[in-house]
Amino acid sequence: MKEINEYEVEASVRELIRKATLLGDGDEKIMTLEEAVRIADTGHDVKLQYQAREELIEAAFWGGETEKALVAYSWCLAQFDNYPEKFSEWLLLWRYKWIVNVIVNFPQITKEQIYEMIDDMERRYLRAGYGLRVVYYYRYRIEKFFGNKAEALRHFRRAQELSRDELSDCAACEIDERVTFQAYCGNNEFAVSLAGPILSGLHKCRSVPHRTLAGILLPLARLGRWAEAHDYQERGYSMISRNVIHLAYVSDHLLFLALYGDFEQAANLFERHFHWTTKNKCLYDGYAFYRASWLLAELMSDAGRDTIKIRMPESFPLYQYSQAHHYETSRLKEWCESRAREIGRKFDERNGTDQFARELAETPMLKEIKRP
Repeated sequence: MKEINEYEVEASVRELIRKATLLGDGDEKIMTLEEAVRIADTGHDVKLQYQAREELIEAAFWGGETEKALVAYSWCLAQFDNYPEKFSEWLLLWRYKWIVNVIVNFPQITKEQIYEMIDDMERRYLRAGYGLRVVYYYRYRIEKFFGNKAEALRHFRRAQELSRDELSDCAACEIDERVTFQAYCGNNEFAVSLAGPILSGLHKCRSVPHRTLAGILLPLARLGRWAEAHDYQERGYSMISRNVIHLAYVSDHLLFLALYGDFEQAANLFERHFHWTTKNKCLYDGYAFYRASWLLAELMSDAGRDTIKIRMPESFPLYQYSQAHHYETSRLKEWCESRAREIGRKFDERNGTDQFARELAETPMLKEIKRP
């Protein structure tokens, strides 16, 4: 058996990490760092293996393959517990937020596991001397996802009472959190007003204003502020159109365009991003896309548009029913609705609530706010 040359292993890993830093978010960067992890694991340097996975966690999270970030983070968490003196506790706890934020999106992760993880996050924050403001924000998000509104509101208000510290989200993210909270409570006008510092460019970060511009489209539509909303739609879409991690935000844009009545542009978004539903392992993002597409097809059918022109690959499930890239809107509506309901059932079964069933039942009611 050939003896492992630790120097060569380290040199190869560091070169791959260096190469990855020059790449944008996406498949190539993730694959490069997966190779770095593979090579690091042929040696015996735990710190090198840990560093390679730290890089992979960030690349996978921001590159839209969050399931790979979950696996790598679990490994790092275990190694930190074995060798706490070797690694940065602050960085590990900072990334814990990323993990807790996405675990609800995978119905195969049980409700018990989700609660165990947020409880573990709380214990680790307290043990390291940090406050619980962040923890309560993420408890709010979890209960909101589950459909437990009273609990969600309680956790959000508790978070607001606690002080910021070194693990708190940035100012832009916290403003966006308050915007989405007010929209969640039905206070659309207040939500839009709170978004002012973000919309003006005063506050921004890696994920804001991307998600804010997507999140205020429906509140603005409910307020009848269509021209303003359309401006934000055009401004926001360019920020999210090239990264699969933004599939849920693309769905917000598709939904808005359907209600706005710009069926051609909405169809363009469907055509351009459908393949993300097969690439993105996050089922919630797929659910959001199918729900928005269902409403688009139904609105087109209601408007007397019997077909929709979209150029889809032969692998598209409805391809066999198309004629010259034209698909029946009624058939597309039925198929998208069935996919959204199928995924929604998985979440409701896991969550033990009817949150998704209720949202799907209310989806056709959105037609009441469509642009005159």
